[in-house]
Amino acid sequence: MSPPASDSTGLLTKAQLKNLDSHKYSSAGKSLAEYPLQVFWNWLVKFVPEWIAPNTLTISGLCVNTLSTLILFAYCPHATEEAPSWVYFNCAISFFVYQALDAIDGKHARRISCQSPLGELFDHGCDAVSLAFVGLAVPCAMQLGNHPHYLFLYYSATLVVFYCAHWRTYICGTLEFAMVDVTEAQLGMMVVHLMSAVYGPAFWRTVLVESIGLDIQLLLLVVTVVAVSLSLINSVEVVFRGGQGKNGSTIADTSVLSPAIPVAIVAFLSHYIYRASPARIMQTEPVLTGLLLGFVSAKLCINLVIAHMSKSAMILIDNILLAPLLLFLNIYIGALLPEFMCFVVATLYAGFNLCTMSTLVCQQICEHLNIYCFSVEKRAEPH
Repeated sequence: MSPPASDSTGLLTKAQLKNLDSHKYSSAGKSLAEYPLQVFWNWLVKFVPEWIAPNTLTISGLCVNTLSTLILFAYCPHATEEAPSWVYFNCAISFFVYQALDAIDGKHARRISCQSPLGELFDHGCDAVSLAFVGLAVPCAMQLGNHPHYLFLYYSATLVVFYCAHWRTYICGTLEFAMVDVTEAQLGMMVVHLMSAVYGPAFWRTVLVESIGLDIQLLLLVVTVVAVSLSLINSVEVVFRGGQGKNGSTIADTSVLSPAIPVAIVAFLSHYIYRASPARIMQTEPVLTGLLLGFVSAKLCINLVIAHMSKSAMILIDNILLAPLLLFLNIYIGALLPEFMCFVVATLYAGFNLCTMSTLVCQQICEHLNIYCFSVEKRAEPH
């Protein structure tokens, strides 16, 4: 296996920074909804002032999305409560704003000749963080907290699909989009919030086939499981087909299976906590659980994107894994510490770890490229 891609602080090595200089964004395919939306996005980007940095658009969309979701969490801390209609409307509108800003940041960068490897990393990183929130907002809007198994399965599936997309990119070097992909998933999430706003969350408990107890919640869960299964099958096919590196390895000449290690660790720890917790903490605190797993997943995804863009080995044992490990050990030794307190500490640690790493990496890349993250101006040349 290749040597570690970075030191223990998560900062990039000189070799990684050098490889970033030669990185070129590569994507293939368009989903069905993108064709009409591209017309809207191409029109919208013309109104963005040239003095606004592309990353400012990206972070603005993330902030809008996160704020609306936190408001929803305040009303639905256990994903069983019903929020006022305006809260669901706010989530749908905010998600639409986020999607638009996320779509035009790259267009704006090319329009003002301000594209850089930092922009791509920043975009994917914000997507990963956003998923931690919006992926959990949908179960809240559907009151899936009444069915903890459904909620845990749905949210885990959402995180896995996103990770697998970047895993495939790490193998073949190109981010591939299917006919039905992330854009359609985002539109579906908006529809969920709009339906909850108009008809209330009880709408999702409408029984479709009484003889087998099939309601809309269960139907959507089945659709999600099918979509995840197709994504996993696609990932397996890519793995067995081999990558762009030597002897079918990844573009960094590492094992195509290596990115499965951190996911397997998280899956094992999460499953143990879910099944063995005396307080059933994951079932009773779904929002806290979602934020913890979302933060951990976001950092693993960012590590994977960094490995892809810098053609380096991915960090397989990241220090953010200490968060679920703390919960695992506490339960394993008999829950000597209050589980809720441990969960809060673990979640805060994971969030702090993610923010610290992201900030340090952005600062390092900015210094290397002699640019600012949120300004189109160039840094002054060092004397």
